[in-house]
Amino acid sequence: MQKVQITGNSQRKVKDGYPLLVEDDLKDPSMKLTDGSFVTLMASSQFMGYALIAKHRRQLGWVLSVDETQTPTVDYFRKLFKTALVRRETTMAENLPQRVFNAAGDGLGGVTIDRYNDYYVFTWYAEGVYQQREMLYAAFETATDHQFKGIYAKLRFNVGEANLKSQLVTGTAAPEPLLVTEGNVTYPVHLQDDLNTGLLLDMRPIREWLAGAELQGKTVLNLFSQENGITAAAAVAGAAKTISIETNKKGASATAEQLAMNNIDPDKHEIRTIEVPNYLDYTAKHHLSYDVVVVTAPTFARVKKQKFQVATDLTDLLAQALPTVRREGQLVVATTANNFSMKRFNEAVSDAFIGSDRTYTVTATFRLPDDFVTRKAYLASNYLKVLVLTLDK
Repeated sequence: MQKVQITGNSQRKVKDGYPLLVEDDLKDPSMKLTDGSFVTLMASSQFMGYALIAKHRRQLGWVLSVDETQTPTVDYFRKLFKTALVRRETTMAENLPQRVFNAAGDGLGGVTIDRYNDYYVFTWYAEGVYQQREMLYAAFETATDHQFKGIYAKLRFNVGEANLKSQLVTGTAAPEPLLVTEGNVTYPVHLQDDLNTGLLLDMRPIREWLAGAELQGKTVLNLFSQENGITAAAAVAGAAKTISIETNKKGASATAEQLAMNNIDPDKHEIRTIEVPNYLDYTAKHHLSYDVVVVTAPTFARVKKQKFQVATDLTDLLAQALPTVRREGQLVVATTANNFSMKRFNEAVSDAFIGSDRTYTVTATFRLPDDFVTRKAYLASNYLKVLVLTLDK
């Protein structure tokens, strides 16, 4: 195994549990390292840890064990996966769609594993990690005692052939769609389809909040509705009407399918394929307002000539959305931007009220659900930030 000397700053980060390596961590940044290889991190002659080289954008790789006796073998990864699985078994309902391995939070960056009933979905974010897939699949299958119907892979890095983006790795193919339940809501998921399954698991805190909210007789506006499951959750919870805004027909179709699976009367719900700023212009012209408005702002989006970045554009978006929230209504704001701190997020929300006659109280705050295990030393891993605001009360 190749030995790699790391800088003093990097040594401190590794000791503190920070898992990400970048080129600046190397004493010799010009050192040639093979993507997908395991290396030994050294401070002169002192062992610091093992790492997996996985080059992706500005990333060089991921730190593994800092125990010299725990070399990266099939058995090492079997124990890593088993620990993650047992953790979920003791904290999560077995039939709940869930994240059973959360990248660096569970000990290996660049890959996540989600469970949908008896199927597992590996999502690979770096080719270097994917190059070790045979070892990792073998370790995972042993950790689960082969108790699954199938394993799927979704590749989020650049690959030449589109049919490799999503594939069945082993086992039998899942039904299309595969029906999963979250509380009283049924969601259709598509394990073979595209890069996503059709249900964002990290948005579960918002769906759970809606399930417990008093929505009878109320209207819910869901901006950026694609795959967050929020419209179906609100409808099942008793909302009199939901309005879902999506920028493309595929997202609109996914929302319609979710409603249909829950026997929701489509005449009581509205799905519109329109850019969000344009829809907010429409609501302003027609003086439309709603009891609950949900804004799950994308980190970055580009539609035609319009570009949105949460770090710079969230305040303006919320200022435009404020008139759509009725007096004593609620505004739910969420972001998954990992480079946007909770402090900056709160400031961006507060700034949206400057110059407005509206006031707000933060009535709930959510971060990632428990199955999305994070590391305190790696703040970027705890990326979800959600505020529930009650206005003008």
